[in-house]
Amino acid sequence: MKTRLAFKKIPTWQIERAGKIHRACRRMRNALARGEKITKATRRASHYYNRRILNSSPSRRLLLTPQTLRRLFQVWKTGGESPSALIIKYHVRRPAIPAPLLIRFVNFCASNRLPSVKDAWQQFSAARRNARQTRGISYGQVCYSFPAADFYQMQAHLKAGEKSLGKLDQIRFKVISDITNHLPPRTPGRLTKAGANFEI
Repeated sequence: MKTRLAFKKIPTWQIERAGKIHRACRRMRNALARGEKITKATRRASHYYNRRILNSSPSRRLLLTPQTLRRLFQVWKTGGESPSALIIKYHVRRPAIPAPLLIRFVNFCASNRLPSVKDAWQQFSAARRNARQTRGISYGQVCYSFPAADFYQMQAHLKAGEKSLGKLDQIRFKVISDITNHLPPRTPGRLTKAGANFEI
C-alpha cells in the first residue's frame, strides 16, 4: 500500500506524519495477526515510532504514546487502513456574529475616528446598548467578516472628510468675520417723510 498521499494543499509534514503512523499501524496489525496481545503490540510500535523527528519539519516530533497510537489504530482501520485517514482534519468554526450587529459596528467605525479595529470593537462592545449582544464574540470573529483593510480605508476617508470640513469651517468663519465688520448688528430703522401734523 502506498504511503504517499495525492492530496493537494496538505503540508509535507502532515503527509510524513500520516505515513509514519500508517507504518506503525501496519506493524500493530501484523503483530496482532501473529497472536500478540494488543497492549503489547501497541506498546512495542509506540516505543519504536514515538518522538521521532519529522524530516520535512525538524522542529516537529511524532508524538505517539500507546494511548494515542491505539486511538489512531481504530481511525486507521475505520478509514480503510489508508494513510489518508490519518491526515489531521481541521474544522473551521464559523463566526457566530449576526449581520445586524456587525452592520451597526461598521456604521460606528464609519462615524468615529478610531486607531484600530481592536480598539473600535472594545469601545463598541463596552457601550450599554451592545454589551449583551457582543458577549462571547471575539475580535478575531469580527475580523473574519470585517477585514481590517476595509476599516483603515474607511478611517482614511473619514480623516480626509474632517480635513475638508476643517477648511470649510475656516472659510465660513472668514466670511462671517467680514460680514460682521462691514454690516451693523441690527437693521437700521426706516426713514419716514415729514408731513402735516394735525395734533392739537
